[in-house]
Amino acid sequence: MTGHFNELLRATADEGASAAIGISPSRTFEESDQLLDAWFRERQERVETGLFLEEATQLLKKILGEGCVTTASRRKVRRLLLAIEASRPDS
Repeated sequence: MTGHFNELLRATADEGASAAIGISPSRTFEESDQLLDAWFRERQERVETGLFLEEATQLLKKILGEGCVTTASRRKVRRLLLAIEASRPDS
């Protein structure tokens, strides 16, 4: 279960970030600046956060559907919480 969390945390930040980019000569400086700002913000977001939220959503739906917390779902919750904690930048 923790294997896919570990893979996410080991992923390097340069995956896809090293692609060459160029500025079209038809773009204005302001348009180019906005494009680079958007690209920078996107690179700052962690993909892991979205994946952890998806995992948490599925887990909560399963718990609600079953109407109780099982031993297996309790283990999944603990592992998910540890993975989320490990992915935080201040940890």
